[in-house]
Amino acid sequence: MQRFHRHYWQSFALFLACGLMQACSPCAVFSGEKDKAEQAAAVHGADSPDAAVTDLIAHLRNDDLPAIARSALPAELYGQVEAAWKDGRSRWPLTELPLDDSIPKMLAALTQADAEKKLQQSFAEQLSGQTRALQDAARGLGVFGKEYLGREGHYNLSQRQHYTQLIDVFSSWAAGAPLGDAARGKQSIGLLVKAAEEAGISGDEDFSRLGLDASLERLTPLYVAMKQMLGLYGLDMEATLASVKVETVSETADQAELRVSYTLAGRPVKTLMQVVRVDGRWYLADYLEAARASLAAENTAETTGKTPEARPADTSDAPAGG
Repeated sequence: MQRFHRHYWQSFALFLACGLMQACSPCAVFSGEKDKAEQAAAVHGADSPDAAVTDLIAHLRNDDLPAIARSALPAELYGQVEAAWKDGRSRWPLTELPLDDSIPKMLAALTQADAEKKLQQSFAEQLSGQTRALQDAARGLGVFGKEYLGREGHYNLSQRQHYTQLIDVFSSWAAGAPLGDAARGKQSIGLLVKAAEEAGISGDEDFSRLGLDASLERLTPLYVAMKQMLGLYGLDMEATLASVKVETVSETADQAELRVSYTLAGRPVKTLMQVVRVDGRWYLADYLEAARASLAAENTAETTGKTPEARPADTSDAPAGG
């Protein structure tokens, strides 16, 4: 349970707080009809370079996860990823999350029989009142994160600089967050279990059964609950979202570089992101690369007859362009 809780708040804090894949709306209520209407209105790509970022933020403010995936990819690539979801060969964009391979385990824990009772009991026995120990663990995870960034070769320089800033911010935030507070822990578990029950996803096989759009729609209650949970621990994602500024640094016919800045947990973060134009629409280059890489991995497995190795958990944000 201790490992589950630590991995939970770390991975989803990183996911939600990168300034681009987050919107904190504590009063949001999941509505299937609303989400379907918004999804139908979503188009592939953006009209301008900066909109490749701001459109995704708008979808997140509407708690519309399916629209994010649709907007992030050209129609042809989206269709390929969608088909790969059904076959269990791709889990993009979930693979943009740190510790993405732990998501099925987390869902299984939240949907097990008597989940809330069991998790509340485990929290009370192992984590309640252990704020100092959890803060120390957070600092240790920050050190590990920086070491990981330094030795892994699949990050470019801009990404390394960005993610290092995020690790520093989160380590500082966690050092003062009441992570072992009993009341907050109880409320957090209640929020998550209820949302997981509404989502109705208990493991990876459900992702294949539902497919890309339906899976992301089903995950929306959990997305909302996790934002609420971070708010309980003092991480104001709405303030971060409101602070995001996007500036076009350079632009050619089919490429552009953006400077993205925002405030996270009261501290400034800046990064550069690359966007590209495909068939007249603008997309985050990193998203296109990651989606194509997920398909390339599956094609390699088909050719060699071997299952590709699991992608190591990273500290990348989403959508990240650098």
